[in-house]
Amino acid sequence: MGFGNVTSTSKTIKTIDTKKKISVLIVEDDLLIQKIHRVIMTKFGTEVQLAGNGKEVVDLFLSGASFDLILTDLEMPIMDGIEATKQLRSMGVTSMIVGVTSRNQDSEIQAFMKSGLNACYVKPLNAEKVTAVLNELKNN
Repeated sequence: MGFGNVTSTSKTIKTIDTKKKISVLIVEDDLLIQKIHRVIMTKFGTEVQLAGNGKEVVDLFLSGASFDLILTDLEMPIMDGIEATKQLRSMGVTSMIVGVTSRNQDSEIQAFMKSGLNACYVKPLNAEKVTAVLNELKNN
């Protein structure tokens, strides 16, 4: 996989060139954050699908769906990110799961990480954070 550059306003955003697009599931109940994260991930050349809570992502995997990367919020209605991540891992899901939260207390982030996350970032995502996640995904 090689890197290309896409110029956006005054910033340069790195994109990953792949024969198979990376599939990303964004699990987020806030519609504005969903839109921001979808736009960023799309600029990186990924295929994006959205879910509004943890139960939706668990149901997607139970129905046979799979994704290379799951970006999940911590606090959501119906099922939060911790419970969803625990259920996905107990189902044998090996996708990279990255927490994205507005919480920045170490204890909350550590509890989220212990659920089975590969990484956790404070919202919102930006080009630097996405580059780090995609590089990690590429190297695994």
